[in-house]
Amino acid sequence: MEFEYPPLATPARGLDRHPETHPGSARANESTARDKLFYGWVMVPLATLVMISSAPGQTYGFMRFNSSIRESLSLSQTDLSAAYLLATLCAAVPLSFLGALSDRYGLKRSLLAAITAMAAACFYASTVSSGTTLFIACLGLRMVGAGLLSLLATNTLAAWFDKKLPSACGMMQFGMAASMALVPVSMMMLIDGVGWRSAYALLGIALMAVLLPLILFVYRERPSDIGQRMDGAPIPLPRGERLGEGLSASHAAATNLRLVDEDNPPSMNLGEALRTRMFWLLLISTGVWSLIGTGLLFHLESLLKVHRLSFTQTAWATPLMAISMAIMQLGSSRLIDAFPIRYLISGALCCTALTCTILATAGGSIALAAYAVFGVGQGLMTVVSSASWAQYFGPAHLGRIRGTSMTVGISCSALGPLVMGASVDLLGGFNPSLWFFTTVAVTVAVGSRLLGATDAAPAFQADVAAIDAA
Repeated sequence: MEFEYPPLATPARGLDRHPETHPGSARANESTARDKLFYGWVMVPLATLVMISSAPGQTYGFMRFNSSIRESLSLSQTDLSAAYLLATLCAAVPLSFLGALSDRYGLKRSLLAAITAMAAACFYASTVSSGTTLFIACLGLRMVGAGLLSLLATNTLAAWFDKKLPSACGMMQFGMAASMALVPVSMMMLIDGVGWRSAYALLGIALMAVLLPLILFVYRERPSDIGQRMDGAPIPLPRGERLGEGLSASHAAATNLRLVDEDNPPSMNLGEALRTRMFWLLLISTGVWSLIGTGLLFHLESLLKVHRLSFTQTAWATPLMAISMAIMQLGSSRLIDAFPIRYLISGALCCTALTCTILATAGGSIALAAYAVFGVGQGLMTVVSSASWAQYFGPAHLGRIRGTSMTVGISCSALGPLVMGASVDLLGGFNPSLWFFTTVAVTVAVGSRLLGATDAAPAFQADVAAIDAA
C-alpha cells in the first residue's frame, strides 16, 4: 500500500518551525509534552541491545567459533569458509522482502519474530554435525543477525527521531563499537568455559529470557502510540490556530516542500528512491564498505601474522578498531550537520583505502595502526548509513528500501573474504587484493564527490525529477 499524503497539513518533517505560545488547551498540551520524558531516549538503549544481540550472526562474533567448529566437525578451513560465505550470499536474498514485511506488520511484531528466529538459529547451531547442517545454521544466523535485527534496530530509531536521528544513531553505534570490543572476548571465555555447543545454547536462552520480554513490555512502535511526537517536539496546535501563525502556503511553495501531517512524514517508495542519485551513492558505498571491511575482519589474524605479529599482539587489533570507531561515532552527528553526506562517505572510504595501503606496505606493529584507521572510517560510515536512509527517503517504506541495501551489503560482505582468500591461493599473498580494494575505495570516494547528488533530503522534494537537478 502506497503512502498517502493528507490534503491539508502542517509543515513537513525536516522544516524548522517554532510556533508561538497560544492560550487555552494548546498551551497546556505543549507544557505537558515538554515536561514529560521523551520515550525515544528509552528506545535508544533498547535498539542498541537489539543491535548487540545480532553479534552471533556478525563476522566479529562468529569468528570466535571458527576453530572450535572446525575441529569438532573435522572440517578444513576451506570447508568452513565455503559454508559461511555461501550461507551469507543466500541470507542476503530475502532481506528486501523481509524489510517489506516489517513495513506491513510493524516493527514490534517483526522484532518479536526476529528475536525468536535468532534464538532458534542459536539452538540449531548448537546441534550441527556436518557441513550441511553448519550451512543451515550460518544461513539463519546471518539472515536474522547480520540482516534483519540490524535493519529493525536502525529503523526503530528512524521511527522516533528526525533532526536528532544522527545523534541517536551515534549513541547506538557507540554501543555497537563497545560490543565489538567486548563480545569476542566474552564469547571466547564462554566457549572455553562450557564449550561451543553450550555457548550457542546459552545465547539462545539469553535472547528468549532477556531481550524478548523487554521488547514485549517496553518497546513502543512510534511516538504517537504514547501521545508524543518525533524528537520530543511539542504537541501541535489545532489546525485553526496554526493557519497564518506558522508556515504560510506561499513559503511552502517557495521551499518546494510537500505539506503533510507532522506525525506522518513524507516518504518515497522503492521505485521512487531508485530514480535518485543519492540512493545509488548510498547503495554503492554500502557495498564497497561491506566488501572491504568484512574481508579485513575475516582474515585479521592471517593478515597480521604476515607482519610477524604474535597472537597477543594481534589481539589488540579489534580493541583499537573499536575505540577509534566509538570516538568517531560520538562526533559523527555534528559532522553530519556540518558537511554534505557525500563528503562524509568519501572521507570514510578514504580511511578504508588508507587502511589497505598501510597493510600492503607497512610492517610490524604499524599494521595495528591500520585497524585504528579502519575504525575511524567504519565509525563514520555506520552513523552516516544509519541516519541517511531515513532522512532522505522517509519512514513509510524504509524496511523495503533498507532491506534492498542490506541485500547488496551482505552479498558484498560474502565476496570480500573470498577475494582475499583467492589472492593468497592464486597470487601468493594478500597484497594484490589489498591494492584492488584500495583502487575500488578511492574510485567510489572520488565518484561520490563528483556525483552531484542533492544534499537536501529528497523525501521532502515535491517532484522526484527535481531531486537530481537540485
